[in-house]
Amino acid sequence: MATSEPDVIELTKPVLLEFAKAVYICQCLESSLCFLLALMAHERVPEEGAFSASWDFHSKRTLGQLLRRLREQIEIPPKLDEYLGVGVDKRNEIIHGFLTKNAIRLAEPKGRIEIEKELIELKLEVKERDIVVNKLIDALLAKYGLSNEILKRNADRYWEHLNPRDGDEPQTPKH
Repeated sequence: MATSEPDVIELTKPVLLEFAKAVYICQCLESSLCFLLALMAHERVPEEGAFSASWDFHSKRTLGQLLRRLREQIEIPPKLDEYLGVGVDKRNEIIHGFLTKNAIRLAEPKGRIEIEKELIELKLEVKERDIVVNKLIDALLAKYGLSNEILKRNADRYWEHLNPRDGDEPQTPKH
């Protein structure tokens, strides 16, 4: 008996949710590298618009291209360079056909469990690289008395301002 479409959706939901999380983490790593490169561009040319121009330029590049650009701008210790390169490979494994390459395994309960575990492992590998890049960002931001934590708190405040709870009126953000 064939499985109905709603059943297929329900059975694959945990794998698809894990895949979505993994893709998000991949995008976080890419954004972190774009942010770092834009900060570095602003350091080199502290003119209005340098950060935005760099962000716009780098946001159109692949993760591999972003890493190459970072290598061109700073000397990366060989072990760290290799570590980041493995992250690019793991990201590519997720993004380039992971689900289609595993389509047959998705049909089997055991296969779905294995795929979900593989995605969790791949996601963590990419996340670890994002943490390293964010440490580089924090080192650069410290020159300005800032940190990722401060930026995240400000982003949270901005979000709360734009999205008041249960009928509350938007408030003026506190600095």
